[in-house]
Amino acid sequence: MSAVNALLDGRRAAESLMIDTCRITSAGEPVTDPDTGNVTTTRTTVYEGKCKVQSKDSAVSNPEAGGATFTVVSRQVHIPVNAAEILDGYEVEITASLLNSFTVGKVYRVSGFTPDSFDTAYRLPVKEIV
Repeated sequence: MSAVNALLDGRRAAESLMIDTCRITSAGEPVTDPDTGNVTTTRTTVYEGKCKVQSKDSAVSNPEAGGATFTVVSRQVHIPVNAAEILDGYEVEITASLLNSFTVGKVYRVSGFTPDSFDTAYRLPVKEIV
């Protein structure tokens, strides 16, 4: 079996484990409501489809900012290779989960993703702020 065929088999196997669904969005330009002065940021969907949430080498930290302490949990969200161009700062929302309903509605921020030639899945390093 060639290396390419082995890689494609690995990609199919990785995708077979992606039984959850997610939506990945990028932030648009801030928009100010002229009547209220409230500023909102629009979001553009860059990917919507199958995924898997993985707790691999999870790291938890408790930084302080503005006098408040918060918890940051590191995880990975796996999506199919070449599903979309994913950049740091994009947000991943879990929209459905076959086996763990507690992940539905969780929102993560991508931080430090770099694709490789021989990826069997895009393993997005993400952080959830709790």
